[in-house]
Amino acid sequence: MKRQMHRHWPPLAALSLLVCIALLASGCGSKPVEPPPPPVVEEVDYRTPVVGGRILEDGRKIGGSVKGALGEELTNSFFSFSIDRAELAAEYEGEKAVRGYTYLVAEITVINVLDKPLPMWSDDFLIQWGDGEMEYGYPIEKFAEGQMDDEFSIPVDGVVIRDMVFEVPNRDSSVEYTISYQEYYEDDVDGNTFYILFTLPED
Repeated sequence: MKRQMHRHWPPLAALSLLVCIALLASGCGSKPVEPPPPPVVEEVDYRTPVVGGRILEDGRKIGGSVKGALGEELTNSFFSFSIDRAELAAEYEGEKAVRGYTYLVAEITVINVLDKPLPMWSDDFLIQWGDGEMEYGYPIEKFAEGQMDDEFSIPVDGVVIRDMVFEVPNRDSSVEYTISYQEYYEDDVDGNTFYILFTLPED
C-alpha cells in the first residue's frame, strides 16, 4: 500500500509575506523616490533688507528704504557703498565754497556687485540737510584729484574710494545730514532708497 502524501499549505499571513518579498526583489509595483524640489532663489538678492515697499511681478522690490550710519555698508541691487567719514571744511584742495556755504567732504567706498561693469555718475548720490524743498544738493563737479569723477565705470568686483564734495549752508548749530542713493532701472522703474544719516557740528 502506497503511503499517501499530504501537502501542508502555509497560512495566509505567511503567503502574503512571501508575495511581498518577491515583489520587492523584482522591483515590481514600487515607485522611484523623487528628489525634493530645488530651493527657490529670488532673482534679486538684497543683502541689506529694506523696509516697506512692494514686489513687482518680475520679483523686484520697489518703494522700500533702509537707513544706516557712517561706516556702515549698505548693499542695493547694483553695488555696496559706505560713507567712511564726513566733515565740514572751509576749503578743499585750495578752493573755497561760495559765500554763505561751506564744503561737506564725504569719503565714499563703492563696490560693484554685478557680473558686468557698472556705469555710475556722481549725482547718483544726493545730500539733504532738512525737509524743505530746496534743502538738498548733489556733489559739485570734479576740480581736484581726490574727488569722485562726474562719470565713471567700475569693473566687475571693482572698488572705488573717492571724496564727494558738497556745498551746504553755513550753520550756527549742529545739523543732521543724509546722503542717499535711489535704485533706478533701465525700464524707468524707481527701486528702493538707501540712506546714510549723520550729524556734524557747525563749521
